[in-house]
Parts: sequence; structure tokens; C-alpha cells
Amino acid sequence: MMVVKIMKMIVVGALILASLACTSSPIATGFPEESWEISRGAIDDDPLIVRKNREALAFAKGSEAYSYRVMIAIGINRVDENGLPTPEASADLYQFEDKVGLVLKGTDSVIALVLTAQKMRQLVFYTAQPDKVDRVLEKMKESESGLYWGYEIAYDADWSLYH
Repeated sequence: MMVVKIMKMIVVGALILASLACTSSPIATGFPEESWEISRGAIDDDPLIVRKNREALAFAKGSEAYSYRVMIAIGINRVDENGLPTPEASADLYQFEDKVGLVLKGTDSVIALVLTAQKMRQLVFYTAQPDKVDRVLEKMKESESGLYWGYEIAYDADWSLYH
């Protein structure tokens, strides 16, 4: 249990540093929503891709109700030479993102960031209902066995990862 907490702290710290190091130049996304911006950066010379939902800030930042960050970390076991997901792994990750989006739909949550780094993807939501999100994700963990994943909910009224 202690090892899991230590790993979470390392991942959170690395992702905070990486999000600060990313360039802000958007690249083509291919997503239907115009609200997504993609940036590239690096963690110790390893690539990092950040998808940022520009609409999230306008939707929820001004409200104190969205003061809890939900970080969902997904392990990626099929990677290319840079440690990023293969096309097949990407398809699985997008399906998982859709599932998470569906289960969180009734929890007053908004997705803010999607971070893809060395063998890992992080989904970052902000929510007004942390207890409900916790129950929903725990239930999802019981039934979802296709990917190795975990989550953490923490108070973050300043949206520290989003900036």
C-alpha cells in the first residue's frame, strides 16, 4: 500500500513538472471538438503529449464547486520506440476514456487534461462531487479488467495542473 502511495506521489510530481515544461503551440488534433489544444513537451528527454480542454476553465474554474481534482492513471503496455501508445493501444485508451466519461457523466465533473507520457496516460477531471466520483470509479474498477489503472482524488481549488 505504501509503495502505491509513493508511486502516486512520484507520478503526480512528474506530471506537474511536465505540464509546466510543455510548449503551448497547438498541433492538429483530429478531434471533432474545437476546444481541445494539444501541446508537446518532455520529461527527462522522453516525449509528453498534453491534450487540454480549453472549455473546461470557462465552464468550471470560476466556481468553487469544482475544487477537487480526479487523476486517473492508465498503464500502457503496448508502446512504440518512444514509449508512447501504439495505434492499437491508443484505440483501447480512447475506448477507456469514453467509458470513464460515461460513468462520470452524472457526477458534475469536467475533463480538463489528458497527459500521455512514457507508458502512461493520465486523465485529469475536476469535480464538484468527489464522494460520488469515488463511488462510481470504485464500481468501475470492479468491472473493468482490460487495462491496469488507478485513480486519486485531491483538493485542488487552484487547478494547479491546468495552468
